[in-house]
Amino acid sequence: MRFSYRILILLAAANSVFAAKKIVSPTVTGGNDEIDVVATIYMTEPEVTQKLGMDPGPDVALVTVRVTPRGEKSVQVGPDDFILLAHDDGERNKPFDPAEIAGKGAMIEQEAAQDAKKKGGKTTITGMMGGMGAGSGSPGNTKKTPVAGTKMDDKSAGNTKLLEQLKSKQFPEKDTADPVEGYLYFPLDGKHKLKNMALLYRGPAGKLNLEFQH
Repeated sequence: MRFSYRILILLAAANSVFAAKKIVSPTVTGGNDEIDVVATIYMTEPEVTQKLGMDPGPDVALVTVRVTPRGEKSVQVGPDDFILLAHDDGERNKPFDPAEIAGKGAMIEQEAAQDAKKKGGKTTITGMMGGMGAGSGSPGNTKKTPVAGTKMDDKSAGNTKLLEQLKSKQFPEKDTADPVEGYLYFPLDGKHKLKNMALLYRGPAGKLNLEFQH
């Protein structure tokens, strides 16, 4: 009896430890009186490539989002309603427009960044990253500054197939009373742990903070 009693105490203690532990998941849900949101994040280049079906290049996080309006009232939704936040360094970014990844001139800036890394230098791809880097300012700032020594070249054809793929899967901008879903493509500079990531909703339906650690 004493042995069984001790076993029960150990099991209860173990359950308490596991119950207190925070769960880190790539999928998070949240909602309010107007909408429900489900989001899944893919942070590494191989994960993003597998999900998208093509490689968009480094420093791109992909988030799949499903927004379901509550009730019969329609809600205006769009990519700019969302911000990706990294708690560890405070990096906040609005989504890329597909043309910023694969459109005219985007390839030139990617090559400039890769050359700088090979030479041991450092460059900020603010023109491509939609507000990252020095001078980006407030959260979600979409100011675009070309990389030093480069320029947007309208003659550059970009990656047409990638651009089409990005556009076809992008989270739409529309007024809807029905569930809507799609992909968001975020700049994500450097390495970040999943537990430090959050998706912020700041749209017509209010505010939501969706923490991937919950």
